[in-house]
Amino acid sequence: MGWLLYTLTTVGLWALWSFLGKIALDRTTSVQATVMFGVAATLVGLVAIAAGQRTTAWSASALWIAALSGLCGSIGLVTFYLALQEGKASVVVPMIGLYPAIVAVLSVAFLGERLSLVQCAGVLLAVTGVVLLGLG
Repeated sequence: MGWLLYTLTTVGLWALWSFLGKIALDRTTSVQATVMFGVAATLVGLVAIAAGQRTTAWSASALWIAALSGLCGSIGLVTFYLALQEGKASVVVPMIGLYPAIVAVLSVAFLGERLSLVQCAGVLLAVTGVVLLGLG
């Protein structure tokens, strides 16, 4: 699969994750939902390894970065579920969607990536959309 198919699959799966998360939080707590996410993520990882997904050598420096990424994602998941629990999914989820714009800026600043003028306009429009959602 190419990057575009993976990307579109991710969009669909994360949309379902957010939508189903909102439904689950009407019946459970953010901590319970986070634990279940961790269990599911572990099972998916083990299945991927069993199916032959490449794991390469385990580099200590890479694992620390991955662990830090996982920590940020896990804490962010708790705050995401708390936001969903207290807010409307139709506002919370798009506002949280601001993070890709931040990643784009960080990637340009620290990873040497470049954005075209059209991509810059897309980031600006995304930020504008999030601001408008927050004001509504």
